[in-house]
Amino acid sequence: MRKKKPHPYKYLKYKGCFGGSYKSEKTSQRLVKLGRSIEIYDESVFAEVTKAFNEVLNNPQKALYMRKVKMITISGGLLLKAFFDEFYIKYGKKPYIKGPNDKKMRAVLNYLRIKNYNDVNVENYPDIMCWQIFTWDHTHDIEFGKLLDTEIIPKCWKGDHAISKHSSNIATSVAEALLNCKEHAYTGGKSDSNFKQWYLGVGEYPDTNRFSFCIYDKGIGIKAKIKSNPTNWFINFKDLTTPDSAIIEAATKGKRVISEDGRGQGLKNAIELLKKNNGHMDIFSDCGYYSSYNKNSGRDRKPKLEGTMVSFSFPITYSKDDL
Repeated sequence: MRKKKPHPYKYLKYKGCFGGSYKSEKTSQRLVKLGRSIEIYDESVFAEVTKAFNEVLNNPQKALYMRKVKMITISGGLLLKAFFDEFYIKYGKKPYIKGPNDKKMRAVLNYLRIKNYNDVNVENYPDIMCWQIFTWDHTHDIEFGKLLDTEIIPKCWKGDHAISKHSSNIATSVAEALLNCKEHAYTGGKSDSNFKQWYLGVGEYPDTNRFSFCIYDKGIGIKAKIKSNPTNWFINFKDLTTPDSAIIEAATKGKRVISEDGRGQGLKNAIELLKKNNGHMDIFSDCGYYSSYNKNSGRDRKPKLEGTMVSFSFPITYSKDDL
């Protein structure tokens, strides 16, 4: 008996043609996979995260695959939020995201307003709720000290857990110093960028008794900023081989000559204040990494951070401790 020929449309659908199988637009969508965590401190993890975010930003038809993600640090949360916002500004739509299987990670995406999962309640996770997440455009005139005193600190530290005036003053002083350092983030090569957002995460992980603060921008970075005004620093910026980490460290020492407006001393003053109060500071910019406490810092990393991320923490005293 003669074998019946397959219908041409069925043949195209199930057998493919020109050496490739036929798939619908939905099933052919390529996935860009993330691993188990999103963070900045682990160099290999950060390299993977950066590569994935950039691939989706440059190929809007691709989807970010987050099924295996089981940990998102506060620094990773700011990176993820910036990726999401930049994609929306660039394409006018939300990126395709295959969300995490882990319920707590879905709660994080809810909290960051990246996706909306009805099956999770963020309030069930105190180590998520303890953080306040803020974002603003570079054109916004932010009174940082006022923002901390009237909005951030009262929300994070309430009742018997209220932060003392001493700790509040430390936080405000360091934050204002960092803000001064970041005023020119979106200048130079980033002055015409459509994306000019800042991100802030601030809070206290449960039972740590430490004030933690992380601020992030995708601006020109510390190296480009200092090289645009290279005079009076404790390093020769004409040397093109100077590592990014060394440039960041030089910025933390301030300028040899203090200008009338006090510019160039922000990071130095912030670090000195933290050291007096058992605090720590980490700075990431380009390939550089500086830490006031980590001996492994000071060497350049392979993955590059677009912009600058600065975090600090210090032990908190509470209002009831002052009684």
